[in-house]
Amino acid sequence: MSDKDRQKWNSKYNDDIKANAPTDNVIKYHDRVTPGRALDIACGNGRNSIFLAKKGFAVDAVDISNIATNRLKDRDPDINTLCMDLDTWEIPRNHYQLIINVRFLDRRLFPQIQEGLKKGGVLIFKSFLEGTDEEGGHPHHRNYLLRRNELLHAFLNLHILFYEERKERHNNQSSLMATLVGRKN
Repeated sequence: MSDKDRQKWNSKYNDDIKANAPTDNVIKYHDRVTPGRALDIACGNGRNSIFLAKKGFAVDAVDISNIATNRLKDRDPDINTLCMDLDTWEIPRNHYQLIINVRFLDRRLFPQIQEGLKKGGVLIFKSFLEGTDEEGGHPHHRNYLLRRNELLHAFLNLHILFYEERKERHNNQSSLMATLVGRKN
């Protein structure tokens, strides 16, 4: 990503000052692992990071937007915020009990996500599928949309606890979403 990308996301989070409710699957599956280190990839306004920190996780929250990471740090100083370009950032190996990736897609990170989990660690991943409406801030470019079953196939090395592709409504927009929850053996 570039300074242009940082400006784009800073603009979004400058206007989006609230931390919404955490993602449904983060609420439902976070307790499949004993609290330890957690990684929130593309944390945005920090809704999932805050939830996990309250549940006893030591959270690393990564995003390109310094506005988002600074605001999150103000909300919860115990969350380790990292303002990083996810196009070049590397996930530490064998470091996390829980990794979440919500509404963000960088296929380059797939192997790093698996390697970043400790044995018994859990991944919660939710992102847009092809066929998603192109309005309301949803991704337009195919590079940012999963293909059918792609997420499932990318993480077959994990023990799959849950997988689903379905239409969802978010902010009065319809989106096709893929959700995967898996455990590293």
